[in-house]
Amino acid sequence: MQVSPSQPERQLISGKVGWGWRQATLPISANFGFAGFLILIVAIAQLWRVGDLNFLAIAILLAGVGFSIGIYTARSVVEVCRQNSEYVFSQLQLISITAYWLVLVAGLSKSSEDFNNFFVALWWILPAAIFISISASLVLRSAKSKSTNNKQVKQIKTQTTEAASADTSVDILNVVAYSDQTVLVSPSSLSQQPRQFNSLILILLGFFFWTMLDFSNSIRAIAAITFTITGLTGFFTWQAQLRSPEKILHLKFSGLWGIAAEYAINLRPFSCLSVVKLQEANGELNWMQLSGSDREITIPLTMTMLTNQAKEGTEDQLGQILREEFHLAKQETERDSLGLANVLLPQGAGILAGVVFIAVGGLLLFLFPLPTKLSAESAIAWLGVCIVSPAIARFFLQLVAPNSLQSDRSTHSVHKTTHLQAWEIGTALLLISAFISTQTADKTTSLITFNQAAPLLTLISGWLSMSIGVCILAFVRRTPLWNTNY
Repeated sequence: MQVSPSQPERQLISGKVGWGWRQATLPISANFGFAGFLILIVAIAQLWRVGDLNFLAIAILLAGVGFSIGIYTARSVVEVCRQNSEYVFSQLQLISITAYWLVLVAGLSKSSEDFNNFFVALWWILPAAIFISISASLVLRSAKSKSTNNKQVKQIKTQTTEAASADTSVDILNVVAYSDQTVLVSPSSLSQQPRQFNSLILILLGFFFWTMLDFSNSIRAIAAITFTITGLTGFFTWQAQLRSPEKILHLKFSGLWGIAAEYAINLRPFSCLSVVKLQEANGELNWMQLSGSDREITIPLTMTMLTNQAKEGTEDQLGQILREEFHLAKQETERDSLGLANVLLPQGAGILAGVVFIAVGGLLLFLFPLPTKLSAESAIAWLGVCIVSPAIARFFLQLVAPNSLQSDRSTHSVHKTTHLQAWEIGTALLLISAFISTQTADKTTSLITFNQAAPLLTLISGWLSMSIGVCILAFVRRTPLWNTNY
């Protein structure tokens, strides 16, 4: 997310961008290192069975290229942590990733199963080297930064003891004020950056499990989509932009392929910010609501329910900032289930829909036959499912929870370089995957063709169902709810 000033005359007044960024790089480095060595060990073990020195030379060359790319990428990772922003892939990165993906698809088009397994193992050498290089570079950069600032830290140690303790706590919000009376509120870099990059790793590990694990087809398929979609929904950051002169609360959620959303809420009709507790839960369940004379808006749970509540009162830090900036009254109330029906019903319906989709997808992957060998169409199907799932999930969430706010994310700014939206690209990939499976089947009879394509269709259906379910559960926690008081 954009945390740097968007206008030349806008200056930083108070706060520190990316508070805790140095500590955030340590778990990020550990995650990249673990994933890189895991992939590398499995890939080398697969290549060692062949014992061809020519292919080992290619593997060493790929590792060298990967280390170079990792060193370059580590710079952007550090910069993202310093700015506490979303990680945005550059155009060069997108082109390179697409080209490398097409190389995999072309290699999997071979009919030999042994060649496919060997080619995939060789293909994973480059991502493994990139991950290991990023991990090593982050450690070196963190150590260098720490040593250069060691003298300054000693000089102000007694003055920043309290701030340092806040820097290592994951439940403190990062508040930055600018000269144009705009206040940006987001989780600290230590809170959200490790989760963001760990989610990126999970996406890759999902496909790694599908292509490299020697387990049963059902276990591999479920493990692959579980890791992938968990990473896809976790690869996000959130930020609240408070524009007090305009009375606008701008909520921004970043993410890939339809996960991102923006909500511009006009606060003029609202007079107070309420913390509403559920009586039946003895106050353990609570929601933050903007209340006016004729309407209410429930703030997303992701923003109000912090993962670490070790310090008493930190969960209301966001509410305190909103009340001060927009001059809202404070109110704490308790309601029963009937009084909170406008919140419990849509959120409960969303959770139920997500669980049903996940259960149906799991049953499909367990009960019906799946492809017995890795193929180009299964790799294309995996990517297509990832891209198309968020859009379908938002559609179903709007059906079961019609009082969910629609995202204000402008399509022209997001898709200004392409005329295709993410769900259209994902749908096209799924159709291509299904078409390839029918073309590679025996064409003597239509029945044989269908039987050959049925395992892939089952795989797509199971993956798609589970992905939609997980995305719905994620959107339930990130979508504001509105309600009219009539």
